[in-house]
Amino acid sequence: MTYSNYHTHCLFCDGKDEPEDYIKRAISLNFHSLGFSSHAPVHLPSSWTMKEENLNNYVQTIKSFKEKYKNQIEIYCGLEIDYFPGISGPDSQKFKRLDLDYTIGSVHFMKNEDTGEYLTVDGDEEEYARIIEVFFKGNVQAFVTEYYGLIRSMLSEHKPDIVGHLDLIRKNNKNQRYFNETEDWYKEEVFKTLQEIKKAGAILEVNTGAIARRYLTTPYPSPWILKECYELDIPITLNSDGHSPENLDTFFSESLNLLRDAGYRQLYFIKNKKWSIKDI
Repeated sequence: MTYSNYHTHCLFCDGKDEPEDYIKRAISLNFHSLGFSSHAPVHLPSSWTMKEENLNNYVQTIKSFKEKYKNQIEIYCGLEIDYFPGISGPDSQKFKRLDLDYTIGSVHFMKNEDTGEYLTVDGDEEEYARIIEVFFKGNVQAFVTEYYGLIRSMLSEHKPDIVGHLDLIRKNNKNQRYFNETEDWYKEEVFKTLQEIKKAGAILEVNTGAIARRYLTTPYPSPWILKECYELDIPITLNSDGHSPENLDTFFSESLNLLRDAGYRQLYFIKNKKWSIKDI
């Protein structure tokens, strides 16, 4: 099967290599298309998102490679854009003006409403525990509910093309240390969020990034969630969340098996600048 990938991080944010290194790797893998999705600039200090002053250069750089490699692979320019309630998100004007090919809407940051401090749900385990213990006074259910609530709010307000790593909060929940995915309250939060994805008409990604970085052994979202997605007829695309060229297709064949087990027989990909479907 010919693959594509639309979740790619290069040196413009926290990726390891130049964009052209990823393109050459994708060509060697016989990819149909490759989309770049650097972490968009945010309004607070961050070591892993793109700097505001590099945004226009990023867009122009990726667009220049579209032309250079047009006879070998389709190249697309996107951004992974974080949602901050009342501040910014995928539909913010400063991103819309860039004429991107697509957006990935994600929630990484959570805010302490008492102090205004932000921490990320996919940082190290110490940061994750601090969010739960300090931001939510040890109430794990409140933490999970807020996380999925932010995704739903993003979908209702901003309508990203792709929803990024839906259950990212699973990354530091090794051995169900903080919450159990089989609990009714957890499933209810997921179900409500899937309904919002369906309503928004967004595409949900199967994201293999945490496998490449050895945090998890299955992609986002969990296999049981994929089955619920199939029942709701939610469109799916397969992405690696690659931070280095060698990880562009990590766990893709295994993920296709998980998708088939869930009932899926088609994936979404971009062809000639439009979303299309292909059989798996």
